[in-house]
Amino acid sequence: MLALLKEFGNDLKQLREKKEISIAEISSESRINPKFLTQIESGIFDFQPETYIRSFIKAYARAIDEDEKRILNDYDKAKAGFYSRRKFETGDAVDSGVKLTVKATPNDTDTIVTPEPVYQKSLKENKADYFKQKLSEPEPEFSNKSTTQKVLLILLIIAIGFGIYFLIDYLNSSGDKKSDVKPKSFKEMSSEYENKISGKKDSTAIKDSLKNIASDSLMLVIKAVKDVHVIVIVDDNTKKIDEDLSAKDSLVISAQRQFRFSSSNGFNTDIFLNGRYLKKTISSKGTSIKNMIINKDGIQP
Repeated sequence: MLALLKEFGNDLKQLREKKEISIAEISSESRINPKFLTQIESGIFDFQPETYIRSFIKAYARAIDEDEKRILNDYDKAKAGFYSRRKFETGDAVDSGVKLTVKATPNDTDTIVTPEPVYQKSLKENKADYFKQKLSEPEPEFSNKSTTQKVLLILLIIAIGFGIYFLIDYLNSSGDKKSDVKPKSFKEMSSEYENKISGKKDSTAIKDSLKNIASDSLMLVIKAVKDVHVIVIVDDNTKKIDEDLSAKDSLVISAQRQFRFSSSNGFNTDIFLNGRYLKKTISSKGTSIKNMIINKDGIQP
């Protein structure tokens, strides 16, 4: 079959040369790389997919003013192994696969030689599968690679959708709304405070601190929703607490009359006074709080 493809390509070359058309002229008209045209004339047809090869051959045929269908038909025959070389007037073509049939005249004095293509009898008796259907352009091939790319693209879109959903949910959850933290009882607050100061004071100091908490009239619990820096001044500057709280940390402070509360970010803290949740009067995220007065009546304007 490769030999027949080379013969087919050589016949195209002879047709071109007979019409005195150059490779450059065909390339200029068809916009096909001259390298590809040279490969076609050399009988090499595996440098591009079949669809492109057939398009190149059709463009070549048009450029040399030959019947496109006939040239493509010759190409199909060469691929199937039934191609017969063209016979040129110059006699340069090699006679390949041509059978000579001798027919006697009535007087049996003259002999008529009629060339009969080798493939003619074969096609009549045993047609190849290639010719059982009408020749047509090959159907597009679908590779596993394109399917995999589509699946990966769908998975990427789904992942991005989930990411956007969780981001919106997170932003909404950190908005100005009441915290899900349940107020703790006085006993729980006392226990937390004891754990807070344990390791820093001896047992006697811890008992004295808890006793002072019980005798105070106001108890402020500050719970950090996110990392935040807070400053609390108790009563008339009798005590000042200046601490950095990590997320989910709690700070318990007692006072007789009031607190002055400051925070680097008001949205990052939840405040409870004697077990009652206090809603802060801030309008936007990232707003700090400075010297907010808190007494027994709650947050003062």
